[in-house]
Amino acid sequence: MDESSGILSRYALILDALAGAPEGLSLTEVIAATGLPRGTAHRLVGALMGVDYVARQGGRKIYVLGPRLLRLLHLGVSPASVTGLVRPILEDLVARFHETAFLAKFTGDDVETAFMLAPEDEQRSLVYPGRVMPMHATASGKSILAFQDTAAIEGYLATPRERYTEATRVSARAIRADLAEVRRRGYGICDNEMEPGVLSYAAPVHLDGAGVVYSIGLVGVAAGLRRHAEADVVAALVDAAARFAARLRPEDEAPLGAMTPAYANGEHMTP
Repeated sequence: MDESSGILSRYALILDALAGAPEGLSLTEVIAATGLPRGTAHRLVGALMGVDYVARQGGRKIYVLGPRLLRLLHLGVSPASVTGLVRPILEDLVARFHETAFLAKFTGDDVETAFMLAPEDEQRSLVYPGRVMPMHATASGKSILAFQDTAAIEGYLATPRERYTEATRVSARAIRADLAEVRRRGYGICDNEMEPGVLSYAAPVHLDGAGVVYSIGLVGVAAGLRRHAEADVVAALVDAAARFAARLRPEDEAPLGAMTPAYANGEHMTP
């Protein structure tokens, strides 16, 4: 084993130990779990904290997996692996509102539809798995982008943006204002901005320690979706997002449970 591999293996020992301790570990416990000398363990934990792969729990000297690592793990989860977790939640939304319900996922560069369910008599699919949802012109995209860090938002605003309808906001100033409104009210709206006559709402899924990687939405022909009070739709979506976030926690045996048992102990990442 060369020197670089040896160093990486020591980092891995610490991350493995923390991944197996949902309640977090003190430095003494890290040393006991890894067999590393105290000075080495202290230095490596400090380096991991410097890149947000490890964090202190509640400001105490108890260490847990950090937000950056947890976020990378969530971004790497395939849509198929969460389908079983989100399906019953979307089924409830479809049954209640008789509109298409969907889960959107941030890929690191784009927002894509990860899974969707439509009413049985739906004649035209407004969303479909794998569809890229422009972050400035869709409810799902806005509700995810609004809760990314400033660098991610400004990076998106530096790219060309398409105007899909007369209602689409494309200027950086207008989009910043729209995202600020999403953060204020806690959900995104797309009213004729992507397709004429189509309305959608989406709520961000706040993952403890990892920020917002998913959103859950409802989409339909505007005249049909407006039969329901906006407050009722939003309340149902916020509840659905909270239920999905709970299902992703390790105690609910989510796909990430074996890898990230400590992520419920972190803090939301917001701009």
